[in-house]
Amino acid sequence: THTHTHTHARTMFALQSQIAGAKVVSKVVAKKQQRSTVVSAKISHGKGGEEGGRSFNNDAFGMICKAASYSMMGNAITASGEEETFTQEGPITVFAADDDAFGDFIKTKGVSKMDFVKMDGLGDIVKNHVVKGTVTKADMAAGKEFETLAGNKVVVADLPFKKNDIKVDNATIHAIKTVIV
Repeated sequence: THTHTHTHARTMFALQSQIAGAKVVSKVVAKKQQRSTVVSAKISHGKGGEEGGRSFNNDAFGMICKAASYSMMGNAITASGEEETFTQEGPITVFAADDDAFGDFIKTKGVSKMDFVKMDGLGDIVKNHVVKGTVTKADMAAGKEFETLAGNKVVVADLPFKKNDIKVDNATIHAIKTVIV
């Protein structure tokens, strides 16, 4: 009986230690969650769906911001004050440049990502990626020019495409691998 009581005491002690350890762990986890909530609340906008993040609609701006490899374009749109250009009723056509394209563009300009979003003319760069009306891949005849909202003529058939004819509420989006300047 003595051995049984001793084993039982050891089991109870181990169980109590586990419970005490779990309480400590849960307090640490709770503190970390509380801290991360405070941090995420300070973020002005994140990807849609993240706790504390900004939610986006199914328009051109929302689609660009939700796509992981297009965050630099989303940042450029926001920093230039051109969100309305991408959320307007439409229809519009957007040629969305990916992060690699913006990275290459930034290198050629010799600026950092932080300086890029403060760059003069950023609004026009962003508007160079938007055309009024719907332009599908089928509409892009060789040599045919389209006028961007920045007022420049672009032969869009010459652009390096990743994906075409992505439909959203107010736009047709074409994913491209270059920045239109």
